Amino acid sequence: MKVLQVKCPACGNPIQMKKVDRLFLCDKCGTMHVRNGGTECLEYEIAEFGRGAQGEKVYMPFWRVYASFVIRSKKVEGGTIFRLSQWIKGNSEGGDLFVYVPAAELDINSFKRLAVDMTVATPRYATRLDFGGVERLPAAITKGEAIEMADFVVVTMEAEEPGVLQNLDYSLTVKDAKVVYLPFIRTASGLVPAYK
Repeated sequence: MKVLQVKCPACGNPIQMKKVDRLFLCDKCGTMHVRNGGTECLEYEIAEFGRGAQGEKVYMPFWRVYASFVIRSKKVEGGTIFRLSQWIKGNSEGGDLFVYVPAAELDINSFKRLAVDMTVATPRYATRLDFGGVERLPAAITKGEAIEMADFVVVTMEAEEPGVLQNLDYSLTVKDAKVVYLPFIRTASGLVPAYK
């Protein structure tokens, strides 16, 4: 077996990794990329920690999927498709939205909770240029997987209230996907967002 040195596609600097991560960050030039048969450079954002953030800090990667959502038909009984209508920008049958898909390895309940919470209440944050020595959790989900999971997030949002949504025929067209590192604090009960 031949071992190949991973090098930054922008500057040629060797990349040293201690954890298994789908995303590679060059310490020299700050370029982030993924190797998937070839090398693809990725745009990414790093959110600033909130002023009152105290405790053990960590950055969690998310894929911020920008998509157009169109409802072709729906059958709703005993309520409305409240969550969808709240975050679709445009008319009531469709519009553009950001779907946040956690890229870190999480259990299914944490994944659903974070994906739905971040999608319903889009995080607002200032950005920074580097991680400032703060640990970043490895990414376990690729861009393609995140795009496929965006559908799951959308359906999960409405399907959580039993007996309301009976049928939903829709299309979700992805326009872009970008890596966003959001700040969290480790607590005894788990990771808590710290960008507020």
